[in-house]
Amino acid sequence: MGNVAVTSPTRLLILGSCVSRDILNYQHGNKQLVLVDYYARCSLASLGAQPVDMPSSVQNIGSKFQRRMVERDIRKDFLTDLAGLQFDILLIDLIDERFNLYVESGGKACTLSGELVSSGFSNDSDRGSIIDSGSEEFWRLWEAGWMILVDKLRHLGHLDRLRVNQVFWAVRTEDGGDFEPNYPGWRIGSANEFLARMYRRISADIPSEQFLGFGQGLMTGSTAHKWGISPFHYIDTYYDAAIQQLCAWSSLNKGITLSKETVPILRADYSIEKVILEREGDVLVASVVCEAPLTGQFAFYVFRSEERIHTQWYSPNTTLRIDIKAEPGLYRVLAFFRTLDGKTIKKYSNPVSL
Repeated sequence: MGNVAVTSPTRLLILGSCVSRDILNYQHGNKQLVLVDYYARCSLASLGAQPVDMPSSVQNIGSKFQRRMVERDIRKDFLTDLAGLQFDILLIDLIDERFNLYVESGGKACTLSGELVSSGFSNDSDRGSIIDSGSEEFWRLWEAGWMILVDKLRHLGHLDRLRVNQVFWAVRTEDGGDFEPNYPGWRIGSANEFLARMYRRISADIPSEQFLGFGQGLMTGSTAHKWGISPFHYIDTYYDAAIQQLCAWSSLNKGITLSKETVPILRADYSIEKVILEREGDVLVASVVCEAPLTGQFAFYVFRSEERIHTQWYSPNTTLRIDIKAEPGLYRVLAFFRTLDGKTIKKYSNPVSL
């Protein structure tokens, strides 16, 4: 089969935060992804609510971009705009679920982003109350917003275009430091527990191949990030892994065979360097490590005491996460990598004993 050039880039729509938006800064050479639009500072709990009256304090936000994203959240523009947006991938992340919610009677709500709070919004908000992120009431509103989004995408026939950027807050920086005092350890742990709960809920409606997954090592805070040190400002290798997964899905979805100059991994002698299996509480995490970026799809078998207990079918994800509920046994993972020209490479992980 001859080489087919990539003639049309993949159109990427983002509902999330900088952990998704900054991925686009890590494209090299011919850019496969173009940004259609970026909706930020919008909790799904707010997305599914009725809009509050636009507060006058919003005009105090000096940055046009920041003011626009706050106004979009308040008006619920994303659901209104969705039908008219042309996109191939809708990438969402849940980092902005860290913000509390402002609610009024009649089902009205908005996200209490840092930009809205700094505008002096408290002077305009004496009619409502605050729902803390992570609370059961917040969860109820968040789940309702998620179901509204799923129904909207399903109605448009676009649910299969959804991709979930499954990230967690970093516990440490790349030099071993912490995030005190702005982000104490208890807050990071609480945020990650809530994120895990939301991902489990999403997985009830979305298959695993629509998740972008990352090993714990990639969820490390950068000490040189352009937005500063934060649990969700990661090291460069996270962004490289994310762009790799998005571009791999894009190429496979379009049925593109890329040239060797574009995808060096189609060399016949290429191999997986190793598969790292780690335990995070009741969760096992398997991460594929390669000598160079891979473009293709990955699948995983999970074995406990030589019995296969789980299969994750082919997707761009280089990472597998599975809840093992602390069942005793000797665990190993067999990872498969399928290249764009149909070659299959496989490798076992290290064993983990419980």
